[in-house]
Amino acid sequence: MARRPALTPGKPAALPPDTDPIHAQQNGTAMHDTSSAAAPAPAAAAPPGRAAAGRGPVTLLLVVASLACLDTLVQGLLAGMLLNGDVASVDPHGANAYVFELLVFLQVVAAALVRRHDRRLTWPLKATVGILVATFTQTMLGLEGSLAAHVTLGVALCAMETALVLRAFSLRAATPPAPR
Repeated sequence: MARRPALTPGKPAALPPDTDPIHAQQNGTAMHDTSSAAAPAPAAAAPPGRAAAGRGPVTLLLVVASLACLDTLVQGLLAGMLLNGDVASVDPHGANAYVFELLVFLQVVAAALVRRHDRRLTWPLKATVGILVATFTQTMLGLEGSLAAHVTLGVALCAMETALVLRAFSLRAATPPAPR
């Protein structure tokens, strides 16, 4: 029967050299598991939170987030025209606000699909729900005529959408290992 290493307060317990995988690997005496010798080698592991299973949900998120980001620029252009005195741009600005809300809602759906395929990826859903809440707040402020808060939140929404798109492009779909 093997002796257990003595425990010293404040020091981690040391494994005997013949069972310590780190030292065994360094000494060239690593133990090999032969029970799965015929199984194919696993694919290289992606960093946590960066790979999503399936290309469809990730691609959908990228497309919808990119469209929403571009729409924030259109909204900014229409708002700038309105602030310069072009009162005819108030109707397109208002109509485009609802288009933006629809795109942000579709972002939430796409992020939920990404989360459904990979439970570890929580940030897309959290970010898109936060943007959706900010978007509804933005619309409410615009309808109430609170111009200073409306413009400030509009600029913040543009920044949030840009950050979401940049972060979403760092996602890559986990591809199954190639057949051997």
